[in-house]
Amino acid sequence: MKKQIVRLAVGSALAIAFTMSAARVTLGDVADDCHRKLEADRARIDHDAAKHGNDSRQVARDVDRMDADRNWCREHHADWDHSRFDVGIYIKH
Repeated sequence: MKKQIVRLAVGSALAIAFTMSAARVTLGDVADDCHRKLEADRARIDHDAAKHGNDSRQVARDVDRMDADRNWCREHHADWDHSRFDVGIYIKH
């Protein structure tokens, strides 16, 4: 009986430690993911603006996608460089 309780305690401690370290790794990547998503959106908007013009439907679709990625960043409590991604053609008008 005592051996089973010790096994249960050690197993639970290891499970909790593993879960906490995995959660930390996942949460640390959120800021990088946010920045990566917004950079990709910015590149897509710049490419489509050069190809189709600033007022094209392609750019409007890309801006909508960037807005969705901003919302994703907000939901995951990740901040981004507002002076880089919230200016000019990168925001909805």
